[in-house]
Amino acid sequence: MITEAKFKYALKEMMAELPIEDINVTALCQKCGCHRQTFYYHYQDIYDLIAAIFLNENLAELESARSTIEALKAFVHYVKGNFTFLRATYNSAARDLTDDFIFNKLNTKFVYLWSADPSIDIKRDGCRNAARRFAHIIADEFGHCFRDPKLTPEKCSRKMNKFMDNAATILLPQIMALSKKEEGR
Repeated sequence: MITEAKFKYALKEMMAELPIEDINVTALCQKCGCHRQTFYYHYQDIYDLIAAIFLNENLAELESARSTIEALKAFVHYVKGNFTFLRATYNSAARDLTDDFIFNKLNTKFVYLWSADPSIDIKRDGCRNAARRFAHIIADEFGHCFRDPKLTPEKCSRKMNKFMDNAATILLPQIMALSKKEEGR
């Protein structure tokens, strides 16, 4: 396993047991069997490592989704599997990194899906605006889940799946209508 991957896995494991504020570079290096200089060769600090994790996170299920509902379900599945890490980063100084990660992954997928779908009948800029609005709403709802200390990964998954169903059937058509209206149709 390459050194960078060791740091990423070790940090995720440590965050399952400790708040991020209690994790330091020395403890992380001990867990990986590496020197501090090795860590600092790759990263500036723990938050730089978190940014690298988010930047390189593989969401194959989301990437292969062919519809908005599939994309939403795939992302909920990803969150369930990475709940401890995401909640810990969200409830730390890395909140912006977590928000940006969720927003960017969903926004990118929605723009891709909707721009390629002729039945949507909205220009590319309209798709971008709709995707941005919808992704912000979804990201905010995940944040709400992460702030609840009593929520388990299973409860979060059930809650978000229900929210996603409602968002797709109630909010999304309104967002799409707004985008069409902004185009002057």
